Amino acid sequence: MEHNIWEVTPDADPQLSLQISEDLGIPRVVANILVNRGMTSSEEVQRFLHPKMEELCDPYMFEDMDRGVERVIDALRTREKIMIYGDYDVDGITATSLMFLTLNRLGAEVSYYLPNRLEEGYGISEEGIQEAIKRGVTLLISVDCGITAIEEVKYAKSKGIDCIITDHHEPGSEIPEAVAVINPKRGGKNSIGVELAGVGMAYKFAIALYHRLNQNPEEVNEHLDLVALGTAADIVPLIQENRILTKFGIKQVARSAKPGLKSLIFVSGLLGKEIGTGQVVFIIAPRINAVGRLGNAELAIKLLSTKDPQQANQIARKLNEENRKRKDIDERTLYHATQMIRDIVDLKNDKAIVLAGEGWHQGVIGIVASRLVEKYHRPTIMIAIDGNEGKGSARSIPNFHLYEALRECEHLLLRFGGHKYAAGLSIQVDKIEEFRKKFKDVTSRMLTSEDLLPRINIDAEVELDEIDKNLIDHIDLFAPFGPQNMKPVFITRNLELYGNPYIVGKNHLKLKVQKGGRIFDCIGFGMRSYMNQLIHKPLYLDLVYVVESNIWNGAEHIQLRIKDLRVV
Repeated sequence: MEHNIWEVTPDADPQLSLQISEDLGIPRVVANILVNRGMTSSEEVQRFLHPKMEELCDPYMFEDMDRGVERVIDALRTREKIMIYGDYDVDGITATSLMFLTLNRLGAEVSYYLPNRLEEGYGISEEGIQEAIKRGVTLLISVDCGITAIEEVKYAKSKGIDCIITDHHEPGSEIPEAVAVINPKRGGKNSIGVELAGVGMAYKFAIALYHRLNQNPEEVNEHLDLVALGTAADIVPLIQENRILTKFGIKQVARSAKPGLKSLIFVSGLLGKEIGTGQVVFIIAPRINAVGRLGNAELAIKLLSTKDPQQANQIARKLNEENRKRKDIDERTLYHATQMIRDIVDLKNDKAIVLAGEGWHQGVIGIVASRLVEKYHRPTIMIAIDGNEGKGSARSIPNFHLYEALRECEHLLLRFGGHKYAAGLSIQVDKIEEFRKKFKDVTSRMLTSEDLLPRINIDAEVELDEIDKNLIDHIDLFAPFGPQNMKPVFITRNLELYGNPYIVGKNHLKLKVQKGGRIFDCIGFGMRSYMNQLIHKPLYLDLVYVVESNIWNGAEHIQLRIKDLRVV
């Protein structure tokens, strides 16, 4: 078995962590982790552990916010027709829903439009603008897209349609000639909100509008459930603004007043259960995503904006069924892609995987690319070929900026967009081979062999006697967990097995460990293969794990969830 690289974070400033621990009365190991993660004072740690909505930055700090808000107010006054132009993923769907619900409540004549993934692809299209013309729209507001729509915005302008762009993707060398272009990445000035998701930017715009109109912003905060869904699903860093919005929004998801969200939680089997970012990313988001992946995502907007419980229930069941279909397509595509890797990829020398196939469903290739990244730990691009054009989804690994790499291949692409972690592209079929070679050259230069080895980042080395309910309670305050704010990972060395390990379910490993008189239950999901190392009852093992509470038969106890182990 190939070992993961274990990287234990060294103590950054023991004196500072001791001071914070004493000032706030928190476990020393918790203070140490937070100092290692960049906290520099007791005040900063206190704000992190107990964030408040009031700490969010002023939405008017974003360039063009003022101009965008004034243009919408003009449209409200003169009863102009407004169209919200969104995207078909969860971030785009939640952003569109939030903007639609906000403007609707303010009395706007507002409609929405999502491009069909299979016919138009990502972003503002000429077809979408034609639809705006048909509807008599004079103001188009984009959410989660539009930053690269240079020609499309010009076309809209020539037809008498003003555009306001709200987006969070990387800008190109040219900015669209819109009334306002509101993007946290413009010029890199706004470091606090620079990683906001598309729905985060839609929220900021809605709050700015409410402030200017002297309306109660709590009406916008009713939609924090949508902000949490879109932010968690888009896998943006859960730090600073994103963390605050998601922390308060995720609490709202479980008690949402939206009939659609209630119905979705019910059909997902989450009713009455605790909902965190994990449940959003792996259970709720795929169901919202499913209709967009397989065609038209507007059904998901109807789900999130309807006030009719019966309609909500019907749509939620439809989304659940679409998600089942999507999973079947995923599995088939993953199987074909894995076979292709065996045939055409040199895993010893290639630092990237670029696959292209006819008949692949372009709505699922992003999911499959993510699974291939997990398995092979290389930047991966999947391209679905349809006629003379291929549409691709790309996924990244740590230490690799996907968007920057694609920029170096720009001359071979019809278009592309995205950020460090994920991207989309279109390419002529006859350019795919040249693109594959170029992208592999770029990754070969940008990545070292070490970058391709899977790593487990370990926050702290602890002994079993340091693990108690107080530690768990403080770790729970780190939530919501996600990129750049992962659940703390611990290592304990020289543990003894207590009793015999065994397998539960299909392939989950269960065991007990002991040291210094303390005994803990451990579970390793999907870790059946590790059983071979434990059959002969080794003397000692080193364990990498996260600490969590487990409720079984009404009783709560501490459990160690295994990330990795080694016999020593």
